[in-house]
Amino acid sequence: MGEALITVSNDKCTSCGICVHVCPAGVLSMKDGFPFPRHSSSCIFCAHCSAVCPEDALNHLGEKTGRFRLKTIEKDNPQDFYASKRSIRHYTTQKIDTALIRELITMAESAPSGHNTRKRQYHVIDDAEKIEQLEKITADRYRRILLWLNPIVTGFLSVTAPRKARTISGDLQALKRLLSASDKGHGPFFRHAPCVVVISAPKKQRSGQDDCQAAMHYLMLNAHRIGVASCIIGFALFAKKDLQKHLKIPKNRRIYAVFVLGYAKYQYQKAIYRSENVNSEY
Repeated sequence: MGEALITVSNDKCTSCGICVHVCPAGVLSMKDGFPFPRHSSSCIFCAHCSAVCPEDALNHLGEKTGRFRLKTIEKDNPQDFYASKRSIRHYTTQKIDTALIRELITMAESAPSGHNTRKRQYHVIDDAEKIEQLEKITADRYRRILLWLNPIVTGFLSVTAPRKARTISGDLQALKRLLSASDKGHGPFFRHAPCVVVISAPKKQRSGQDDCQAAMHYLMLNAHRIGVASCIIGFALFAKKDLQKHLKIPKNRRIYAVFVLGYAKYQYQKAIYRSENVNSEY
């Protein structure tokens, strides 16, 4: 047998379970009071588990294979600033001050825009009930997709396009897990974050997608700088037409970016540096 993907130092571990909670792929679960990699094949090597552990009790094989490197965060190190930016999926209930959100949006408008048109529009939702409505709308969209991916369709594809059928089968299982989490009230789409930001641009704007996503990353990095966490909600883009209608965004515009903001429930102890063997040419 090969070396275990994740090992736990039982003498350091306090069985807090934070690593289990933050794992986005559901790799870890508690066994005999300690974290255990029950689904190692699902690991996406994000290293959340090792980086968040307050006791430095988890070792991940990814460090040895060069997939990433963990480093204690130095607040004044610009490299650590970027390496410590995480996709946060667990938030406190603390709301973000409206003036602070406005300030972040103002800074985001420093992002480039095609031909300097700057026709982005920011749609901010920070009411808990309204965010729950967005969660339900997104889940309902995926339920309709699930109905379309019925046994007749998947059976037909398994004969005519077996490779595509295998891909859809994997997506189908992931979708079922998401909807199961939604039914249990876990908020798998918007993560019970206190603030959702949607950025739209005119449909006719050729650079609309690039414009909106550039602004999103400017905003999230500035938020990280002042201790506000964030996460891109890619799942919401598959329901963008439904969300656009609900948010009463004009039909001549299109949603290109959706993300959440809030204060992280768990603090990450280490920065994560990716492999230095970057695929680049000079």
